[in-house]
Amino acid sequence: MKNKNLYINFWLNSCCILIFIMILVGGATRLTQSGLSMVDWKPVMGIIPPLNDLQWNESFEKYKNFPEYQKINQYKKMDLSGYKKIFYWEYAHRILGRVIGLFFIIPFFIFLNKKYLPHKLRKQLLIAIFLVVFQGILGWFMVKSGLVNNPHVSHYRLAAHLLLAFFLFGYTYWIKLSLNSNLSHTINNYRISNHINFIFLLYVLQVLFGAFIAGTKAGLLWNTFPLMEGKLIPEGLMVLEPFYLNFFENMKMFQFAHRLLAVLILVHSGWFFINSQEEFYNKYSGMLFMAFIIQLYLGIMTLLFKVPVVLGVMHQGMAALIILILVQLKFLIVNAKIINR
Repeated sequence: MKNKNLYINFWLNSCCILIFIMILVGGATRLTQSGLSMVDWKPVMGIIPPLNDLQWNESFEKYKNFPEYQKINQYKKMDLSGYKKIFYWEYAHRILGRVIGLFFIIPFFIFLNKKYLPHKLRKQLLIAIFLVVFQGILGWFMVKSGLVNNPHVSHYRLAAHLLLAFFLFGYTYWIKLSLNSNLSHTINNYRISNHINFIFLLYVLQVLFGAFIAGTKAGLLWNTFPLMEGKLIPEGLMVLEPFYLNFFENMKMFQFAHRLLAVLILVHSGWFFINSQEEFYNKYSGMLFMAFIIQLYLGIMTLLFKVPVVLGVMHQGMAALIILILVQLKFLIVNAKIINR
């Protein structure tokens, strides 16, 4: 059984690494404005890119029929060379998606055939495989929203795509942790799980507003910190009616909420770290607090420098790594024994 778990552990660790790379490549694809360069979705035939000048010109001519070229890149005088640059980012993103799909599916059936997978693990892995396939479909659903009229993808679909990627990343890591769940730790405070849940909730909202910012390009506006338009709380946060629309359609609210949540999360994770000094998970609460400090710094730098590609990708990558730390903490606490109720 030990050797079986070793193989499965290596496989799931590799899956996590591939998903993390995918999140980075996805961020770079978005930040280089490459996501709409491939205007059709061919899960099988799309593996082969244009191989000669004729095929490249055909692909470029097809791209010219869509709004991104007609309303934006035509006026930037994009030529075939420029088109190839954005094409390759989206192509790499899609190929990596296929690699991840195969990397989940093929070893799963190999281990299934060898009877390495107990019932519970088999169910968990089937859910993960479903999520991988659904993520690919959702990715095309997102891209499709930018191929009509407005040459920008829906920020709702982008948020769903990003949140699902993060969920898949964390869920795969949770499965990996479950292989070694024979823990003997104890917790002195049963309420500690509530604090992790609260940080998790705040962080999901933080990622959601971050995705809204990315989808609407609100990060290119109000490039000062900590003030927005010279104020801590700018005017115009609640201009839409009914009021709840401001949390879904108001770019100023997106950025303000993202900033506010960053501070709230940092404060609460700092409090959590200070109050876990004598707990076995103190190392991870310290890592979480430090990760949020780094993430806040990266976010501020990304904002001040008007979202350069490198900083934007680093910001998204750190956001993904924070998911792993949160999952690690949640897993340890869920599987620990509570001795003080």
